[in-house]
Amino acid sequence: MNANGSGYSNNQMIEEEKEMKKVLCALLLVCLMTISASADDWVVPRNGVPSSGSYYDDYAFYGISAKLVEDLATRSGPSTTYTGCGSYQMKGETVTVYSRKYDNGGVLWVEVEFTYGGGYRRAWTGAKRLNLSESQLASLPEEDGSFLGYGTVLSRITPRYGPGTLYSTHNEAILNRGDQVAVIREQNGFYLTECYINNSNEKLRSWISVDEMMLNY
Repeated sequence: MNANGSGYSNNQMIEEEKEMKKVLCALLLVCLMTISASADDWVVPRNGVPSSGSYYDDYAFYGISAKLVEDLATRSGPSTTYTGCGSYQMKGETVTVYSRKYDNGGVLWVEVEFTYGGGYRRAWTGAKRLNLSESQLASLPEEDGSFLGYGTVLSRITPRYGPGTLYSTHNEAILNRGDQVAVIREQNGFYLTECYINNSNEKLRSWISVDEMMLNY
């Protein structure tokens, strides 16, 4: 027995303390790596870099309420190459913002949801029309340009402004049986699609029920 009354020498005790510190450091490192990985799943990518997260799976959880500082002018997609979806005298009213996207000219667009005429609508507008802070804009997922394939419309339909029957229809946009569309993603039993309509050079982005379309992978 040594001077401190235990069966260990001072050197043995020092070595055990070193080993214990190594174990604690390893556990701390694992915890930090776990926290980092969880956060990285939802980090907004820099402009032009595709997202590795599947943030559209629970799309509604990313909604941010924001007030309009101007009247709402909208397009079906995030640039002036998309069809217009109307202008609304809504300055001072609140809308829900879901995502963001820069167009080729460096203009920042945001996807908003609002009600009009008894139905819901999703459309895109310039970020400048909303009182969003820089931190709020940074927290929005950036659309990553995903693509599922091409689809064939099965019957004459009027596509919708959002993924559900509570969303209004694009009454000016009729799609016929056999029409082809590009499919961006699926949500709530609806496909988000793009196509040219009415011999126009503007693209229509709209939602079509999965039952009304055949997806060609």
